[in-house]
Amino acid sequence: MLLKADNLVKHFPAGEAFFGRAEGTVRAVDGVSFEIGEGETLGLVGESGCGKSTVGRLVLRLLEPTSGRVLFRGEDLGRLDARALRSRRRFMQLMFQDPYGSLNPRMTVGDMIREPLVLHGLHRGAQDARVAELLGLVGLPGAHAQRYAHEFSGGQRQRIGIARALAAEPVLIVCDEPVSALDVSIQAQVINLLAELQARLGISYLFIAHDLAVVRHASSRIAVMYLGKIVEEGAAASLFQRPRHPYTQALLSAVPSPQASNRAKRILLEGDVPSALAPPSGCRFRTRCAHARERCAAEVPVLDEGVACHFWREIASPSPSGLMPVNERLARLQAAFRS
Repeated sequence: MLLKADNLVKHFPAGEAFFGRAEGTVRAVDGVSFEIGEGETLGLVGESGCGKSTVGRLVLRLLEPTSGRVLFRGEDLGRLDARALRSRRRFMQLMFQDPYGSLNPRMTVGDMIREPLVLHGLHRGAQDARVAELLGLVGLPGAHAQRYAHEFSGGQRQRIGIARALAAEPVLIVCDEPVSALDVSIQAQVINLLAELQARLGISYLFIAHDLAVVRHASSRIAVMYLGKIVEEGAAASLFQRPRHPYTQALLSAVPSPQASNRAKRILLEGDVPSALAPPSGCRFRTRCAHARERCAAEVPVLDEGVACHFWREIASPSPSGLMPVNERLARLQAAFRS
């Protein structure tokens, strides 16, 4: 096992009151566990504010957890001092969401890609050749090393970001919404590139996103988050074919469709997502769940066979045809992947 997140918790103080005391606690991540194997992609999906990006930063120890552990190749990252952590960080990199804001406009492409090589003392005496090689890996000419970020399109900038992440020769890349700012056809190109690099280099990915169509094509396994907790986890194909948690069913049924028969099967969630300052007792999804009962308010559900729901066995899953409507966006994305 390459990486294991063990009961990760991250709470943030909310505001300042008298005498410097926090007014409350934001329970951003509240007991998240998962594993990522060698050469595997785990998709982490959920609505905005569910805590998935915080999980990505906890994995890289860019944030310190309130409790819980991250094991990388069996080693507890929380026990490492700054020097030891720096050496491990070479093997764990982050790919950012914004291809426009994540690149330094004052540096050439070559200087940005060379920076990790200098930091980790890699390819001394041959760093220019390594930069050209990395650009070639992501489908860009080596001559682009002399240009600046503003001279490239969004898709090209994201390729440059991938090249920079690859420079330190990582085995794990945390991809935080890496294609959400790109057009559908460009999304497919970037995800296909990530898949090609995974097959060639054996890299593992934690792929964070909110777009279900993208997550399905990018991931071998998927974990669904709601308000700081994982509510369902499983193989991508089986989760999309027959989701078991009511929240996952609602997410998949919300994919728009021009077909009236599919629109009738949509599961509408009532109310708003509760605040992470004061999450509901018991099951956090119960305030929006049509199947909630007294037990849901009194007892926190644990992941049972990959589902955190007390009554998932009693809830009839919608038919696969209702969960996989053929809509214009998904059709375009699938066509782009096949091309």
